[in-house]
Amino acid sequence: MDIHVINSDWRAEAPDLMGFITAKLKQSTEGMPYVFADAYATDGLLEILEVRVARGERGILVMDCSRAQVQAVLEWGTCHDDGLLHDLEIFLVRRADQRPTTLV
Repeated sequence: MDIHVINSDWRAEAPDLMGFITAKLKQSTEGMPYVFADAYATDGLLEILEVRVARGERGILVMDCSRAQVQAVLEWGTCHDDGLLHDLEIFLVRRADQRPTTLV
């Protein structure tokens, strides 16, 4: 299992990151190989990843992950990589930090 974490500044570096990574991923007959993490709590994201892996997806792009979601997926990957998922590739795109700006 390979898990790649992409920083939140990807839009400046590769505006079509989603298209680029999607083209690299093995297409599933079930639909597009991406998940929008902001639609899930951390546990829900892990559940949807498990469902997608169980139905045979081997390449998944997860957009807008929080730090907690990234950490949870990394931990999930180390706990569940028993050789059966050696061909699984997950790309986690971190959500842009939403730090408040200071007005001067």
